[in-house]
Amino acid sequence: MKNTSISRMLRAASPMLLVCVVLALGASAVAQAPIQGSWIFTLTPPPGGGDPFSAVASFAEGGVFVATGQNDRAVVPVSELHGSWERIARDLYGSTTYFFSFDATGHAVGMLQTNQVFRLTSRNTLVGAANLSFCDLQGENCAPLPGVSTVTGKRMIVKDLPSL
Repeated sequence: MKNTSISRMLRAASPMLLVCVVLALGASAVAQAPIQGSWIFTLTPPPGGGDPFSAVASFAEGGVFVATGQNDRAVVPVSELHGSWERIARDLYGSTTYFFSFDATGHAVGMLQTNQVFRLTSRNTLVGAANLSFCDLQGENCAPLPGVSTVTGKRMIVKDLPSL
């Protein structure tokens, strides 16, 4: 008798469980910000700041931002960029990152801080602006450096997969 009652309850609850699972999966997909993913950037420094260069950056769930650039070991040796991002408005995002700057012997001499704003111009392209400050080794006492860099970006898309 008890098994029959449990079976009826499970059969009655199954459609509701299915709806809950679909809603939970749908909410997860909706919660993903459109900027999440990995991007190839072209950064153009302010006048007098050098030539444009490429970088790769990733916006991860939870607000994690990581990046590295083509000149990170050449011009002034620096570490990878680590920071946070957040959605500011519908297609507008901001980030703050920090990275170490090293002297010629490889010793860290300070941190650089970038504050960036990005606007999605389509699902797979963005434009942005960035400023730069020099900070102490704890990321404090930051002094702004002159000028604003511009950023353009294109999303990295999975393509040309080999056959298994």
